[in-house]
Amino acid sequence: MDIYNISEIEKELRASSDAACGNGISALLESTKISIEEFIEHKEKYAEDFIRFTHDGFKAAQNRIIKNILLIQDEQEVVKQNLKKARVERNKKEIPELINKQKHLENIIKLFKHCADALVWQLIHGQLWISRRLYLNVSGEKKLREVNLESAIEVAEDYNSNPMNFVLITDITNNVQVGDLMGIVDGQFIVAEIKEGEKNLKILDVIKELSNHEKTPQDVLKSFSSEPKMIEQFERTIKQHKTLHDVHQILNTDKGIDPTSGKEIRIFTPNEPTPLYSERLSLLEKQLQERNFWAYDVIEDCLHIGIYKGEKRFGGHLILKAICEQKEKPNYIIVDALSILDSLNKPLFFLPFSPDFIFDIIFSRIKMYFMLDFDNYMELYSHYGFKAEWASRKETTKAKEVAKDYDIFEHNHRGIKIRFNGNEDIWLSFGTLTRIFFEHIYPSYIAFSTKYYIEK
Repeated sequence: MDIYNISEIEKELRASSDAACGNGISALLESTKISIEEFIEHKEKYAEDFIRFTHDGFKAAQNRIIKNILLIQDEQEVVKQNLKKARVERNKKEIPELINKQKHLENIIKLFKHCADALVWQLIHGQLWISRRLYLNVSGEKKLREVNLESAIEVAEDYNSNPMNFVLITDITNNVQVGDLMGIVDGQFIVAEIKEGEKNLKILDVIKELSNHEKTPQDVLKSFSSEPKMIEQFERTIKQHKTLHDVHQILNTDKGIDPTSGKEIRIFTPNEPTPLYSERLSLLEKQLQERNFWAYDVIEDCLHIGIYKGEKRFGGHLILKAICEQKEKPNYIIVDALSILDSLNKPLFFLPFSPDFIFDIIFSRIKMYFMLDFDNYMELYSHYGFKAEWASRKETTKAKEVAKDYDIFEHNHRGIKIRFNGNEDIWLSFGTLTRIFFEHIYPSYIAFSTKYYIEK
């Protein structure tokens, strides 16, 4: 693959996403010569075959993603050294060119990692709360050649030799920061660390000894007293074990200690299916074909969706902005669909559009924007016995200080309070709003589901 040729990048990304997101059903239908209707009617009969073909696709996608990320990261190192040299030599022509190359390579890596995130999304059955538990908000990017990639591949291939298993190497994702491997082994969801090297093996032996009640922790740790680096490694390992333990507990029991915030959490499952506006999105693709340059819809009088191509794609967000600016005191937010690349939500490959349309969005040949009119959105809460109102700047600042790790949404330095029981408040989070944009949940259901947050 030519890293700087967009057509070749798109071709490789399509092959990876096809293997990651569609291999199971397409390979099954081709192998068995049955129709999709017959598969749906007798899905129990074909369940094992479907899992096997799906995992085959997952494994092929993982191999492609690893190969391409390694290729791009090697080029990143070359560009990094060339940029360093150009700055020393004050080469004004080369510096901007190399900076643009850096940005290009970063974006392409993010796309291939987004494809790996699509594998994660399927492994966790599209549960956003699990995605949030797997992300620790740790900054910085790991280079695959700097981690124990060979060991991870070896262990993954051993697990994956069973066609009913699939484990993913987490370093090839954007969003998984817990464990080295995650996936399905013997029908169970697992997250696991890989430890190698003499020091790590020694530390694991010490951890086992600590569970021996015949010795005190002080006696066990005496061997580390003269090795400060071993103590630091020991502390890191203990922290990793605790994080994995906390994640496993939440995944298995729907409650436990959140590894990021350290707060106790409990997951509540809604009693009703979540209503989606996916079909309305699908109709926008047809509408764009008919109108050629733009398509537009409004969901529940508060969520505006605009899709643009051709020259209109450069000013699509301004068209949406003009709609809300007609109000005397407009309060709104405009979100580019591509910003999902920086979120933990459902990946772009699952948008309810044709593959060609999805890739037009990914490579910006088509732009899609969501605009939420806050004032109209807040009115929806009154239908379910709540009152949504803007807080003052002072109230918002105080609430953020108290909440700390809670993701309070803020617009022009003001948050939105949801009042219940007359005088009690909860605060709207940005994570709640992203479910409207990226998981295509009706705004009214987000308002209705406030009762589940109150129960928490």
